[in-house]
Amino acid sequence: MKLIGILILALSFTECASVKTENNHPFKVESANYSYVSGGVKGSYNSTNLIIYFTSKEPVDFKNVYFQNRITKAVVEQHNNTNYIAARYKTSSNDKEDLVLHANPEEEFGNTAVENFPFELKDDEAMISYALGEKIYYVKVANIVKKDAVFMQ
Repeated sequence: MKLIGILILALSFTECASVKTENNHPFKVESANYSYVSGGVKGSYNSTNLIIYFTSKEPVDFKNVYFQNRITKAVVEQHNNTNYIAARYKTSSNDKEDLVLHANPEEEFGNTAVENFPFELKDDEAMISYALGEKIYYVKVANIVKKDAVFMQ
């Protein structure tokens, strides 16, 4: 009986494998929007551009942005003293790498694994990851505004 009590106590202190989001972050998301961009020149690509405006009193080590079942590196940019994360997702079908499928698994060497999307998000939600020391934190951004599509010429 004592052993069962110790096991229950030990299990209560372990963390689940699910992703936890914290409420106290070193930055504040002000607003966010996205638009679809289509290139007009042959050979150009289509993309979804997500812009997340934020304020922070200290530098933040942003890692990735998860949006509409895609993952990309977070790129921090500044324009007119306004900080924002620019996340650009290529959506062109011709940008996909060809996979080698073969009965002999050795022939498939060099194929890259498809990364599973770790979150269930609505189309107007994104998740931002950032690092503090060795630990990774996540912030959910909701109510992202969809802007008109941009057609490049």
